Amino acid sequence: MSLSKHANKPSYDFPEEILSEIFKRLPVKYVLRCRAVQKSWYHLIKTPMFISLHSNHQISTAHNNPKYLLFNDTSCHLYTLRSDDSLCRRYCAFVYPFNLPNEAWFVYTNGLFCLSTMLNQQLAYNSDIYLWNPLVGKSRIIPETPLSSFTYKETKWNALAFGFLPEVNDYVVIHIVKPKSTAEPDSPEPEYYDFDPYDSPYDHYPHSVKISVYSLNTNSWKEMSQDKVFVDFIVDNESVFVNGTAFWVGYNADVDYQLIMYFNTKTNILGQVAVPNWVTRHYRQLEGPVILPFGQSIAYFVEGDVDDWDDADDWDEDFRTSHLDMWVLKDEMIDEESWENKMSVKLGENVWAEVLGTRNNGEPIQAKSNNLISYDLKTHEPYVFVESCDRLSPIYHHKEGSTSPFVIRPFVETLALLDID
Repeated sequence: MSLSKHANKPSYDFPEEILSEIFKRLPVKYVLRCRAVQKSWYHLIKTPMFISLHSNHQISTAHNNPKYLLFNDTSCHLYTLRSDDSLCRRYCAFVYPFNLPNEAWFVYTNGLFCLSTMLNQQLAYNSDIYLWNPLVGKSRIIPETPLSSFTYKETKWNALAFGFLPEVNDYVVIHIVKPKSTAEPDSPEPEYYDFDPYDSPYDHYPHSVKISVYSLNTNSWKEMSQDKVFVDFIVDNESVFVNGTAFWVGYNADVDYQLIMYFNTKTNILGQVAVPNWVTRHYRQLEGPVILPFGQSIAYFVEGDVDDWDDADDWDEDFRTSHLDMWVLKDEMIDEESWENKMSVKLGENVWAEVLGTRNNGEPIQAKSNNLISYDLKTHEPYVFVESCDRLSPIYHHKEGSTSPFVIRPFVETLALLDID
């Protein structure tokens, strides 16, 4: 009788090693469901060791895993995960969970969001930095940055970045502050268009910065400083983190053009790379993000105005043809020769110049009327990626002359933060 009972009763008492090998191959949402089967599974899945095992397996098999895109609907703070294909099927959705304003800084990497209001001078100052994993429904406020003691009046610029280090399975937050001169702490920031390369308003400022790097694994910051940093301000606070290095778009008043500032977490060196020399003479900058991840490097996007500059009057609209150029930074990262022109395409009718994001294969995405288009990186030909943006949002309805409200990024699932209470 008892044998009969046991014969009909399912047994889940597998060795943890076998369970771990099974669970690590599952997508995050199925791993989370397994927690409800029995307590031993619940406790196994929550351990830092299994979370790390699952992350390492996802990284090693990334080429075989389903590809997703994160659609951030800026009109309503709704985040949707969709398949990275022509159907763009909805996988799941989540709503902004924090009491933060729309203007809050945020960046996403490897399944986690990092959010803060400390970069926006128009908002009430708050030095809190949040980490959030929407798939597991967990978030935390990290310890206060050591550089939070610098007020806006004492600071020329602040920069934040957030990234993932797969080789050590760790997330890092980078906070950089360039202090103003103690001689004139209240001197106003000059306007972007007021810069005179022969009379820099920053000559009396020190060319040193303070740097703090936070590690999620240790839940602590380390501090350092560096001299001879000739970056007058950060143009766009949307940072990019790839291959252990954070990147920002900056500006140097002495030479009157954009540059790329980077911080290498492996060497703890802050440096800068000039944008391509051709860009500084013949292009105008885009209003939206101009740097995006591209494999283990970054892509820099600019909008050109003419097809043949040598034969055209700079101000003759008859010669102007708007086109988008995509430059990719090569490994050397030395000077303007470190860039490779990956693509140059003429912008078609009703195509907005701003790049909304990139697909998992690196193809840039733009809005064309109410559709999303992408570009084949081999042929440079555009094609419709998503027909009708209206179906992607519960409240957005396209109006003639308006662009898409979406910010689009490749998305990777993770169990990070699942072990916190």
